[in-house]
Amino acid sequence: MSWIATLPNGPELAARIGLAMERETGRPKIPMKWIYVSECLYRKCEGGTIYIRMYHDGERVVRSTRTNDPVKAKKVRKRLQDELWAKRYGTILPGPQVQDRFLTINTLIKDYVRAGFPTKKMRTKEANTVERERNLLRPVLKWWGSKNPNAVTLADCDAYREWRNSGGYVSIYHLRGHKKTRPTRGGDRIVDMELDVLSNVFHLARRRQRIKIHPLMGRGKFVSAADVRHCREVAPDPKSLEKLEEYFRRRGEDDLADCIVFMAYSGLRIGETLVRRWSEVNMAEGIVDAKRSKRGIFPWVIITEELKSLLVQMRERRKTSEVDSDLLFPSPFDPSIPRDQSAIRSRLSTACHAIGIRHVAPHGLRSFFVTSARESGLTDAEIAMLIGDKSGPALIASTYGDVRSEHLVRQAQRIRFRHQVPELI
Repeated sequence: MSWIATLPNGPELAARIGLAMERETGRPKIPMKWIYVSECLYRKCEGGTIYIRMYHDGERVVRSTRTNDPVKAKKVRKRLQDELWAKRYGTILPGPQVQDRFLTINTLIKDYVRAGFPTKKMRTKEANTVERERNLLRPVLKWWGSKNPNAVTLADCDAYREWRNSGGYVSIYHLRGHKKTRPTRGGDRIVDMELDVLSNVFHLARRRQRIKIHPLMGRGKFVSAADVRHCREVAPDPKSLEKLEEYFRRRGEDDLADCIVFMAYSGLRIGETLVRRWSEVNMAEGIVDAKRSKRGIFPWVIITEELKSLLVQMRERRKTSEVDSDLLFPSPFDPSIPRDQSAIRSRLSTACHAIGIRHVAPHGLRSFFVTSARESGLTDAEIAMLIGDKSGPALIASTYGDVRSEHLVRQAQRIRFRHQVPELI
């Protein structure tokens, strides 16, 4: 029976044979005692064959080393462990190499999200910035998630740009309680923003030594400054604003007309406008409390004569309306929440097409306020304070800085090339 133990399933086979003999002879089987040799190595008797006894994935494994030499048995045990690693991970090199091989960008993004979307200096970002990065990561996860960060090259950025601009990402959203899907084309600017967020993920991974090098270091931008459309290019002139207001009021959409004119007269962003409440309007002091986004400053809006007249008209219409809400611009479906931004953008675009004027965007109404303030004689520093922009006059001059052609003509007519010199008596 000793030769049976040398077979691959020897101990199990010997146990079955012993049980059969016990049944035939009626004599009880003598329990076998294993003799300890080394870690996971045992033998049945002195000088006998050494066996490997270990647990793998919750199951007990017993294998014969086919030798009675402890040194050779240890080598056989090491080879068996490597084979089990190979079966589980697809490689015979356990340890850091396995972790690098099976590391995915999806794992790094999860670490970045759990860390709270930190900056490169491990500081906390604003809530709006975090929400924007969370949205930008959705197409990034779709295309980059299963890739290994150690194998990423700059050529992958070009492939991602082609996939994104061809409508490869399908957006899933809910519209009035219904689930909708739509292929989206990001454009070069959105692609750059999404890759910037992915770069932030790699910065954190490198800081925590999850990766050795930053694979996107030195990546150039796909979009140039000449391709960026500034808000002044989608701003209305006074006549266009009057046409837009008349268009909505003629169709009985006074709430949309009020919202558009309010943004033009206040200089607020659309997100800052829609959350304003009547309890924040202080007619006595001539201000509206307005918490700025993007770490903005000057938390008030000055009530000018035009804005005061608009607020008075809105209050009169509110008295005759059945909607009871503290919001200036409540949703028509649920007065307790603000109106949806996408609905305003869509209706504004439709109105511009119907009237026959150039496209006007909500942020262009902010530029309308800046242009009007410049033509009224305010300095760029004063305008930056009024719209709550922390960047100061530099951004006003580069992004919002513009005057209308009529104002420029009037200013040019003030130029004098010859000055009258008084005659000497």
